[in-house]
Amino acid sequence: MIGTAADAGFPVSRCARCRRDVLLHLHVDERGELHRLCLHCDAEMDPEEVRWVEESALDDLGYGVRGESGGCGRPGCGMGRCGRT
Repeated sequence: MIGTAADAGFPVSRCARCRRDVLLHLHVDERGELHRLCLHCDAEMDPEEVRWVEESALDDLGYGVRGESGGCGRPGCGMGRCGRT
């Protein structure tokens, strides 16, 4: 579900360099200006293109959220069969 910053907690935008929708992180430069950057390549995102999504939408974007059983979200992970953890 897409919402506003007030009701959803994760900023997302389309990154041309990564060629996909990505999570963003915020950076404050030496002048105190706020920049919205791609989590993967640090490309700057247009603030007008940022949308906010709920945690439940992260899986659809390729960001698996670890459940109570732990692991990376792949089948069998958290059961001793995952090479990523």
